[in-house]
Amino acid sequence: MALVIAGKAACVPSQLEDRISKGFGAVEIITFENQLNHSFRLMQRVLHDYADSLEFTSVHAPSELTISDATDEGYRKRGLSSLEKAITLASGINCERVVFHAFQSVSELGTINEMLSLRDKAFQKCVEGIRALEHLCEDSGVTLCLENANACFRFDQLFYLIFTASPNDLLRVVKEVNSNSLKLCFDVAHAQNACNFIVQNPEVKMLFNVEGLTPEGFCAQIIDYVDLIHFSDAKGTIAGKGTDNLPLGKGEVDFLKVLKVILAKGLRSPVVLEVDEDDINNAMNMVKSSEFLSSIITELKS
Repeated sequence: MALVIAGKAACVPSQLEDRISKGFGAVEIITFENQLNHSFRLMQRVLHDYADSLEFTSVHAPSELTISDATDEGYRKRGLSSLEKAITLASGINCERVVFHAFQSVSELGTINEMLSLRDKAFQKCVEGIRALEHLCEDSGVTLCLENANACFRFDQLFYLIFTASPNDLLRVVKEVNSNSLKLCFDVAHAQNACNFIVQNPEVKMLFNVEGLTPEGFCAQIIDYVDLIHFSDAKGTIAGKGTDNLPLGKGEVDFLKVLKVILAKGLRSPVVLEVDEDDINNAMNMVKSSEFLSSIITELKS
């Protein structure tokens, strides 16, 4: 059985039509907080109209939100509310997975003890949030997929993500929750960013509790719990425009090494091409990335 290679699209007919025309039989649906709050029924109708034409591999909860923030309870509750809506949306279109973020961001890195304490609080908030949604997931037949975070990103200013950028954080959450409703989403670009950050900032090794981490090593550590894969390219240490969600082959990720880990495990989880487009209604970067990925898989299998 071949890996399912999926595109990504917002819940917009023009994007869904484009993905079908480009040969993508499967897509991940990305969502936005305002859309979930004010256009939920419209989203349901649009996706229902395409249910016969597309397989929905996953629904992505709003990327800018987190369910684990330990310093802003209102922000955390917004993340939980959006995640609950995403689960309900997925359930109505026979989609088995909802991807979500559970990061903790800081604008400045404090002392190691301060950061460890804040990370532990974020961990507790994350576990609490997942458990609050566990019954809904079970009733809906939906699996939550916790995605690894970037180590740092620039959005108006630089933010450091001190929770879920490390494989150890992800494994800690999975083992603490101990539920069939929780799996992981491995994002290779985020892993590349985190690995670069650690190499250039040795003082955070203690915080992330890693040594000599590589993207393929990151994948190998968590692969037993992975149920979804995000592929895009990345370069540098700071995620942002021009350094993250690049077309495959345009950054620093060694996809050959990562795919060796995936194929050796026999993992059949869908691979979502989470690459940015110059025109969101014309997914040319996804097409080129799909061809790039297929050529590597063919090479490895031969």
